Amino acid sequence: MRSSASASRAPPRARRRARARRAARDGRAATRRDAGARALADVARVVALVGTLGASAAERFEARAPDDGVASAVASAVALVAGAAGMAMSLERETDAREAALADKVRAQADAMADAAWEKIEASEASAEAVRRDVAARGVARVNGVMREDTARAMEAYVRETLRTNDAGGDGRNLSVESFGNVYCKKNRWDLKLAYDAPVRAALRECVASMGEALTAVCGADAKLVELAALVSDPGSTRQPVHPDTAYRRDPSVFTCFVALQDVERDMGPTLFIPGTNNAQAHVEFREGNEREGPVFRRPYELGVISRGDATLFDSRTLHCGTENDSSRRRVLFYFSFQRADGDNPNAAISTIRTELRDKYTLADLFP
Repeated sequence: MRSSASASRAPPRARRRARARRAARDGRAATRRDAGARALADVARVVALVGTLGASAAERFEARAPDDGVASAVASAVALVAGAAGMAMSLERETDAREAALADKVRAQADAMADAAWEKIEASEASAEAVRRDVAARGVARVNGVMREDTARAMEAYVRETLRTNDAGGDGRNLSVESFGNVYCKKNRWDLKLAYDAPVRAALRECVASMGEALTAVCGADAKLVELAALVSDPGSTRQPVHPDTAYRRDPSVFTCFVALQDVERDMGPTLFIPGTNNAQAHVEFREGNEREGPVFRRPYELGVISRGDATLFDSRTLHCGTENDSSRRRVLFYFSFQRADGDNPNAAISTIRTELRDKYTLADLFP
């Protein structure tokens, strides 16, 4: 037991030691608060400049507060967010670079075609055999009046509502692959996969009824439905590169029908076709010119300036593209493709058709 004198002197020393301990604790707490504040401040900077942080974020935080678990946790989270954001930005830059390269190709092709003669595509003779001959020799034929006006208007309204409910943005990026196909030059342009709803069924069956003999002559009654969609080109959409939908094969395989759901005027981005390019020679010229120049681009071309309910039927090997929509009106083409039973379709896995409709119908199934 301590003496009374010792007892009278002990409290000041105890108080000093207690004050020292409290000061130490307060110092450590302040250090943690400062570290947390610094971490939060850096989070704000990451949000503002997330693309510049990358993998160094964790090191920067840990260097400031090596003993603070909260700061370290924040640092790790920030590093993950920064890494994911950096990856997204990298992909965005790659997409921008691809689109810039595509725009450069389009300019080169347009320059190469500047002096080529062009005209509006004219209708084939009104017989299945005439359509078959035109598609075989030219790669494309026009067939008038395959859809009634009321059916076309109903389909146009259906497409408009479907785009609205799918919240299709103007840049055409980040769209559901179940609802949208891939398309060149996505800004203000969509390749909309169609569900087999009543307006779509009515439109498809009406077109098949109108064109049944010609379609049978071209691809056979046992041809398989491989695409069912709508191509939408809004004002401001740019010209696409000239391309074939199917890389050259010796034998024809896929045939596509574009049906106008409104009158297509010259300034609305009509489809451009280069007739006679569904053959080996044209594809050789196309490749040898690096898809940018050469004799294939000096050939006369035709534009799908057609009326509501009219159609263009073409061999998917034919060189074509959508042109720029400089008007104030939306252009919508309802389209479907059939693959010959014996055809080799290199794009079968990515054809623009909804999953539940793939391999479900043949041309014969759709006859009335």
